[in-house]
Amino acid sequence: MTQARSRLRHLPNALTILRLLMALPIAALVVADESVAAMSLFIAAGISDGLDGWLAKRYGWQTQLGGWLDPLADKALVLSVCTALMLHGDLPPWLFALIAIRDAVIVGGALAFHFNFAPLYAAPTLLGKLTTLAMLLLVVTLLWHNISGDVVVWLVDGLIYVCTALLLASGIDYVRRWSGKARRIARHAANQSERRP
Repeated sequence: MTQARSRLRHLPNALTILRLLMALPIAALVVADESVAAMSLFIAAGISDGLDGWLAKRYGWQTQLGGWLDPLADKALVLSVCTALMLHGDLPPWLFALIAIRDAVIVGGALAFHFNFAPLYAAPTLLGKLTTLAMLLLVVTLLWHNISGDVVVWLVDGLIYVCTALLLASGIDYVRRWSGKARRIARHAANQSERRP
């Protein structure tokens, strides 16, 4: 029983890796105009995102690797599918550019902080989670529009505006948090060096 439970502790990371591997096939299905299959896989990926987090927290299976893999898989999935939606003519290029720039700033900032100041344990903020949720809703809405054509324009436009606001707010929030932590660490290091004889 203990051995089986020990094996299961890797299940959250396995689900995260599976979600990461699903990104390109889903994007390819979008470009190929296979919206039903793309939407089915995208929803499955979204369910796996909630499931791996629940399992990790419920059974204490959180790992540092999982903390890094989970947001990476989310970003890869959203960015890949948004690339495909832009190429398909469904997503405005300026919104795709904003998504790509924001993710590049977050990943670059996280790596810079991790290697220059202190180990960084990935912990999405509330704004970050809301941004991901809004992006997932936008993707599902656009895919459903491709399938049925029933989605009203104001809903798509509204989600685009919400995503834009959240992308900007969460990006600024991440930069503010990390720069603040970096300043505190640098100040502490300077104070420590001044106290040394």
